[in-house]
This record gives sequence, structure tokens and C-alpha cells, in this order.
Amino acid sequence: MKRCDHRREQEQRMNAKINTMKVVRDGVSLAYHEAGGGDGSPILFVHGFGCNGGHFRLQQQHFAAFTRTVAVDLRGHGASDAPLQDYGPIGFADDLRWLCDHLGLKRPIVVGHSMGGNIALKLAARAPDFVKAIVMLDTFVDGDASFLQGLRELSDNMQAIGGSRQLFETLSAMLFLPSDDPELKKDVLEQCARTPWHVLTSAFAAHLLHGSSVTDLQQLAVPAAYIGADGLPTEIWRVEGINAGVSTGKTLGVGHFSPLLAPDQINAMLECFVGRVNASVALA
Repeated sequence: MKRCDHRREQEQRMNAKINTMKVVRDGVSLAYHEAGGGDGSPILFVHGFGCNGGHFRLQQQHFAAFTRTVAVDLRGHGASDAPLQDYGPIGFADDLRWLCDHLGLKRPIVVGHSMGGNIALKLAARAPDFVKAIVMLDTFVDGDASFLQGLRELSDNMQAIGGSRQLFETLSAMLFLPSDDPELKKDVLEQCARTPWHVLTSAFAAHLLHGSSVTDLQQLAVPAAYIGADGLPTEIWRVEGINAGVSTGKTLGVGHFSPLLAPDQINAMLECFVGRVNASVALA
């Protein structure tokens, strides 16, 4: 009986329909992708720099069998509008809070990949009662002096780089391992290359050079997890040194885009953390 239930649950996950919709905030159209339902804590997925909500489709298919999931296209990314403006973590976090209010997504567990983890941190710092917990997937929080200097030099050379495709071709050696799936790598880079240049230049400086993620992590007042990948951006020991209360883990054998490259590993760790958070809330 248990085996049949497990098979049925797997089929439900694989067949979960992800619906894409849009809402308008102050004249800006924001796209999001929704799947699932149930009594579990809702999960809000926040993609990374230059990406889109579709990068979490394998996590939505996994969790939709027992809870409501929403993956956003941040403004400037994916199918959302890209007005000429600053693209910093506070603005993104405010969009997320507005969207959750609009959709009736109460106290979500916020899962952010890369820059999305910085935004989840900012949302928790600005509104700790608004989120139940956060998860950061290979998010850059802190690095050594040489890495930070490399980021500054890259930022200074942005105009010479000249465009979205060239930027991600420059970054690809840091984002992917030689063993990562080449077709998936090609697809991800092509998607990221479609992100408008003015969005990328603004978000790069705001999140990687002028962000406040270390302070946000030090002051974090909600349960949190950090899942790193092989390579950059932040070594797990740095996260543990900033906030010893953060649960940490690491994917094996894949680079930065772990939600797509290693969904079984990511989903298993997320499921463990989500279950623990829900159990602790039930006992409180």
C-alpha cells in the first residue's frame, strides 16, 4: 500500500501543471508561475541574476503534490517588465512582499537561488514576521579579498563587455563545471543573455558590490538554510561563521545552477528543511 501511495505521489509530482500568470504593480507587469496546493507551508521560489522562475520548475513539480508553490520572474527578468530604474535588493524584496499579499501567500518559506537568496535575506531582514523561513542556494554572501577585487574589476569593465550575452560568456567559467550538462549550460546561458543590459548592470553592482547580506545574515531572526555547490560563490564555512544557527549543506558534482543540474539533491535537502521547519512551528 505504501509503495502504491509513493508511486501515485511521484506521478502527481511529474504531472503537476505550472500556470504562468501576470499581475500589475504600479504600472509594472510582474510574471509568476504557480503550481500545487494543500495545507503545507507555501513555498516562494526566487531565481538568480539574469534568470527566471522557470529555473525552479523541477522544484515546483516536486513540491506541488502537497503544497502551494509560486516561482517569480523578478522585475526586469523573464516575462516581467523591465523599466529603466535601479534594480537593488530592497526593490525586489518589496515586490515579493506585495506579490505575496496580492496572492494571499501567507508566511511562505522563501527559497532563493544565487541573487534570489540575497533577496530572501533582505525580505526576512525587512519583514521577519512575514516569512516562515528562508533557504539560500549557492548565494554570494561573503568572499575573500581577491574574489571581491575581481568583482570590482568586472564591474568597472562592464561597458567594455558591452552586452548581456558577452557578460554571461565571461561568467560561465565561474558558474559551470566542465562536467556540467553542456546542453543545459547552453540553454541557461541563452536565457540569461535575453535579460536586458540595463537590468544586469544595475543588479550586478547592487547585489555583488554594494549589498548588505553579511549584516542581514548576522541579524536574521527566522530559520534558515544554506546549500552550496562546487566552486563559487561563498564557502559554507563563511556562512557558518557569520551565523552559526544556519543549517548548511552542499550538492556534489555540479556547479552553480544546482536546482537544474542536481534536482534530486536539492529537493531532498529542501524537503528535509521544510519538514523540520513545519514540525518546529507545530510544536511551538
